[in-house]
Amino acid sequence: MATPAKARRLQVLLTEGSSLSSREAVLALGLAGHDIEVCDPDPKRVHRSPRFGRDPDAYLAFVLDVLQRGGHAVLLPVHEQVLLFAKVRDAIPPSVGLAVSSFTAVSTLLSKISFARILTELGLPAPATRVVRSRAKLEESRPLRRRSPPSWPSSP
Repeated sequence: MATPAKARRLQVLLTEGSSLSSREAVLALGLAGHDIEVCDPDPKRVHRSPRFGRDPDAYLAFVLDVLQRGGHAVLLPVHEQVLLFAKVRDAIPPSVGLAVSSFTAVSTLLSKISFARILTELGLPAPATRVVRSRAKLEESRPLRRRSPPSWPSSP
């Protein structure tokens, strides 16, 4: 019986390091034996980047500079940066893997209205959705849906 090939150890650059998503990615990648670096405005991080929310252009330039210096096999956007990197995927060095769908696909899925529409089209369960496009529609009365309170087990 053939033995499975040993997985290649990758150097992965995460686009931020403070979210729960990022911490979960670090844990999973670290346990798999990969080297992980992080771009984050926190001075305790490996690559102290500009804040994405305050200056997306400076943040993008910073990350691209880190990637241009070489060594990273993968760029892993773990939060809202995914939309940015989907948009500028052609700027990522060809030697760097980017597991991000097209900008159109990502922006469609990030839109709650589009996502609800897709779930309906696919016949998948989704929460009740009501699109409100004006203040008057928002203020219209509508029946309240009452939910029964959860039943808690009685104490011994």
